[in-house]
Amino acid sequence: MINVACCSYYGMHHNVSGFAIVWCVILLSHNFSRKIYCLENPMLLKNMLPYQLADCVQSGNPLLIPAGCVETHGPHMAIGHDTIIVEEICHLIAERTDCAIAPSFDYGPTGYALGGPEDGTIDPDYDSFGRYVKSILKNFITMGFKKTYVIIMHQGMEAPLALAFKKAAAELTFESTLAAGFSPGWWGREEDMKKAGNVWGRIEVHPMILATASPPAGGDHAGYNETSFLIATRPELVQQDQLDGNAPWYCRQSESHNSWTANKKHGQEMVDAVVDTWIRKINDERA
Repeated sequence: MINVACCSYYGMHHNVSGFAIVWCVILLSHNFSRKIYCLENPMLLKNMLPYQLADCVQSGNPLLIPAGCVETHGPHMAIGHDTIIVEEICHLIAERTDCAIAPSFDYGPTGYALGGPEDGTIDPDYDSFGRYVKSILKNFITMGFKKTYVIIMHQGMEAPLALAFKKAAAELTFESTLAAGFSPGWWGREEDMKKAGNVWGRIEVHPMILATASPPAGGDHAGYNETSFLIATRPELVQQDQLDGNAPWYCRQSESHNSWTANKKHGQEMVDAVVDTWIRKINDERA
C-alpha cells in the first residue's frame, strides 16, 4: 500500500521563494519498515522521529557525518565553506541512496594557519575537541549504526581534524568490542572473531574527494576548485566581485585557474564526480 502525503518546505539555499510544495511518499509494506522519502529533505538525523531512527538503523543504512571548520576563505566566500560543501554533498548522496545524515561537526581545528578570529576563524582546544568527537561517535555506535562515514573537506587526512576522528574511531573499536562482552584476548579466537564481525570498518574517516573522483575533482583553499564547488551548490554564498588586488595568495595560485575564474560548470563536474563515487562506495559496502 502506498500513501502519499504533501508537506511544505521552505528552502532558501535551493533558491525557493515562498513555500514550495514537496511530495513525500511513505512506503508501507510487509517487506519494508516505514520509510519516508522526501524529495527536498534527506534523512537528517535531528529531524527523525524515534520510529524513523529505528527503521533506519534496522535497515542497515549508514550514517554520514559532515565534518569541517569555521575558517576564513578569502574575501569572496562563506567562512563555513568546508562544512557547507560536505553538507551539500551528503544531501545529494541521500537523494540517491538510503542513509542518515548526522548534525555536522562545525568547529574543527584550523591551527589559525590562514587567519585568526578577526578573519572569522575558530581554532578549538585540540584535546577538548578530540574528547567531544569520541563521546559523540560512541553515542552513534550505541544508537545502533553499523556503518558510519565521517566525511572531511579540510586540510587532509593527517591534520588534526581527521586525526581526531581516526583516533576516536580506533579507540572505540577496541572499547566497544570489550563492552559487547568479548573478553581480553578475543582477537585470534576463531569463535570470537566470527561473532565480532568486521569491527574495524564500523567508523570510516575519509576525504570528501575520494581518489576515483579526481580528476575532475580537486582541492585547494578558496581557489579555483573550492570556489567552483560552492558556486555549483550554494551560489548565494559566493561574491567574486569582492576579489581585488589585495586578495590572499591562495586565491591566485594559477594564472588561468584561480578564485576569479572559478565557475559553475567546473563546480558541477566536480560535484557529480564526488557524489557518484560516494554512491558506489556506500552501495558496495552496504550492510
